Amino acid sequence: MTKIARNTVLAMAIALVPVSASSGGTAEPVPELAITIAPSAPDAAHNVPYVDVTVVTQGVHRKAGEDLFKLALVANTVVTSGKDVQGLAITDAAGTIAATVKDVEEDGSNRTRIWQAPRAIDGAVTIRYRVPIDAAAPPLALPQYEMRTELDGFSAAANAFVILPADETARRAKIHWDFAAYGPGGIGVSSFGVGDVTSSEPLPASRLSSVYYMAGKPGVFQAGGDGFFAAWQGTPPFAMDPLMHWAGDLHRFYGKFFGYMPPSFGVFGRTNVRNPGSGIGLTDSFAFTFNHTSKPDDLKSLLAHEMLHSWVRSLDESMDSAGGLDRSWFGEGLAVHYQRMLPYRAGMITADEFLADLNETAARYYTNIKINVPNSEIPGGFWKDTRIRVLPYDRGSLYFAALDAAVRKASAGKRSLDDMVRTMLAVRQAGKPMNEALWRSLLKEQLGAKGVADLDAMLAGGTVTPPSDAFGPGFRRVSRQLRRFDLGFDPASLTIRPKLVKGLIAGSEAEKAGLRNGDEILNTFSQDGLQGDQTRMLTLEVKRGTETLSIRYLPRGETVAAWQWEPVPRQSR
Repeated sequence: MTKIARNTVLAMAIALVPVSASSGGTAEPVPELAITIAPSAPDAAHNVPYVDVTVVTQGVHRKAGEDLFKLALVANTVVTSGKDVQGLAITDAAGTIAATVKDVEEDGSNRTRIWQAPRAIDGAVTIRYRVPIDAAAPPLALPQYEMRTELDGFSAAANAFVILPADETARRAKIHWDFAAYGPGGIGVSSFGVGDVTSSEPLPASRLSSVYYMAGKPGVFQAGGDGFFAAWQGTPPFAMDPLMHWAGDLHRFYGKFFGYMPPSFGVFGRTNVRNPGSGIGLTDSFAFTFNHTSKPDDLKSLLAHEMLHSWVRSLDESMDSAGGLDRSWFGEGLAVHYQRMLPYRAGMITADEFLADLNETAARYYTNIKINVPNSEIPGGFWKDTRIRVLPYDRGSLYFAALDAAVRKASAGKRSLDDMVRTMLAVRQAGKPMNEALWRSLLKEQLGAKGVADLDAMLAGGTVTPPSDAFGPGFRRVSRQLRRFDLGFDPASLTIRPKLVKGLIAGSEAEKAGLRNGDEILNTFSQDGLQGDQTRMLTLEVKRGTETLSIRYLPRGETVAAWQWEPVPRQSR
């Protein structure tokens, strides 16, 4: 998009921002939200049994019966520490606040505990409580919000243990670490930086809930003067510093590409033996998991993906909120598209690495038997069926690749997807919501009615096929025979307790390997990555009567034609 066109769209969007009433007097000072976290001393097993939390919130104005504070009980299917809070005390200048408690089902994947005001409240409110940490909790193949402890440390996202105001007033956060009980050598790190820190800008509770916390004796990386830092809990099987140097370089490239960088940016890593290589985007930061088999090169795509979330985030700031999965095609699709495009442009991955990442996405998409499930059905199936869960990532990324090619062609190379995304971000920075209506207006401006029609077709479940040269003249599209992902039984078997096999498919690889209806699956495993690897075997530990069996097979079904990309031979260019 040309500078003139981009400024025109931006000006039109800004013009729609409502003007708030003003008394004409001096603006009120920005309220603060001060959080003090005090870990207990580690026990003999080097686990932190609990943390004490104090939250002082300024600028609280409530009438009796209004929602006062909140904490997720379940966040995107992850059970938090909300139900485990002990010794909760809420006070203000007038004394104790005996809040009424209610639990609200936001949707099938989110439940929130809300504390309501028993009387009028006007001013600062202090909350004190203790959060126990279950060191024996099994690892999850879910977003890593929950409290975890190991090696004298703990980590968690705020939405798992920090009680925050039930409003969207922007407050400047102040984080203080108290290691008096923990003992010497304690280090605290949050999404805002290492040690005691203050957020660079006021933030609403919706963004403060996506702040990450890690404390104890984590590994810490800091280099350069641009605010980039990293912390990790556990013992990675490789030297972390070189990988974080790479991530820091990519962070600087992203800053130049998008035109701005946050004053600080953090990367958090922690152990997950069950689901290594997963990640979550957070406020000016992200978190990822590793285990004893993780390799630095395998994690680069993940780091690039999660870092992208911190710039783009999502339509309507909906990515991690209840009811936001119907818009995940935008945030997740762009993150997958750019996780390979931007490092490749920066010269930070090779052409072979670029193609490996692209073809894994394409293979998973074009062999997915759920390829035509409409976007409207994704929220209901996201946490129930891995084949539906990956659609916003795979379909979204290929949609953006096809769109980029269409915009470049229509403008004779003068405009691209990059310009459209930068305009979206500029509108949000100017105070206007970044939403689907704005995106549709940009599509219409760049491609006319066809641009909007293509979006609607994608959302309806239409198959997306980028042109052969969508990724540049050095690559071309080819058809290859690949096998569909197929567990060989009803995937709903994995969502019930106990996990009893049902719907075993006759002639499937699972049946050939000896799996039977009624077998109880004892182990857990991540399916999203499994789908993308045509050769990865699956091992199921099952109980059949009094026997425990190990059944190993390739979870693949029928062979279908799938688009892939390959280098164009030099003589053909």
